[in-house]
Amino acid sequence: MDIVLGASGHVGGTVARRMLERGRAVTVVLHRPEQVSEWSTRGASVAVLDVHDTAALTTAFCKARRAFLLNPPASPSLDVDREERRTIQSILDAVRGASLEKIVVQSTYGAQDNPHCGDLGSLYTFEQGAREMGVPLCIVRAAYFMSNWYGALSTARQSGVFPSLLPKGLKAPMVAPQDVGELAARLLVAPVEETGTYSIEGPETYTPEDVATALSAVLERDVQVDEIPRPEWPEFYRRNGFCSEAAQSYAPMTGIFVDGRYDRPRTPLRGATDLQTCLRDQASISSR
Repeated sequence: MDIVLGASGHVGGTVARRMLERGRAVTVVLHRPEQVSEWSTRGASVAVLDVHDTAALTTAFCKARRAFLLNPPASPSLDVDREERRTIQSILDAVRGASLEKIVVQSTYGAQDNPHCGDLGSLYTFEQGAREMGVPLCIVRAAYFMSNWYGALSTARQSGVFPSLLPKGLKAPMVAPQDVGELAARLLVAPVEETGTYSIEGPETYTPEDVATALSAVLERDVQVDEIPRPEWPEFYRRNGFCSEAAQSYAPMTGIFVDGRYDRPRTPLRGATDLQTCLRDQASISSR
């Protein structure tokens, strides 16, 4: 039995589907009961639980041999640094209480030891904690998700403009979340001895101006970038539903990414999905 966290999202959902397509027995961990029928129809077993319920999560893990683990993002209305580490601790405690033969952990480019830089800090904590488990481990470090631009689809469709905290001309490694899921699924079924850290990005780097070009093609209208100046980043986050603590964590995270203050892998794996295809696929899903 394989167990998959985050099956309601882009990455975890891809992992679970690929495992089922391989004929493997899969349990997906879900937070909302209304998602049960979709996965039951696909042939998965379903565990509906709160990941903060360590005892319930441990019980689910004890029925599995291998696990795909990700840290569900905390609501930005909360102190994300505190909340995400609380979730990570629950997941790690559940792994410690089980007897898994292999785990695959989703992480990110730029993961680093910093208590106040959003996902970069929390996922570093996740990586380190997973390494201490003594369970054969694969870490998948993903570049900037192309799905971060999904919100721009509706904004650009309505106004022809979308905001970007990234400078218009900044070339950045990006990756489609489904390609991350494909890699994670492959590693999950690979021999136990196949371990290590795997970095993945898309077929090429992109700028926000490239995003505008892709959106223009997908939406069949002219689209422009509204670049948000750095001094306005915390207020931009607050205007978009982030509490003060979350804004003060995500703004430094954005600065680390923009300034390139992280180790960029020399020979990353390459996902096959380009930016325009990723955005077009999402636009098609959104229009159903």
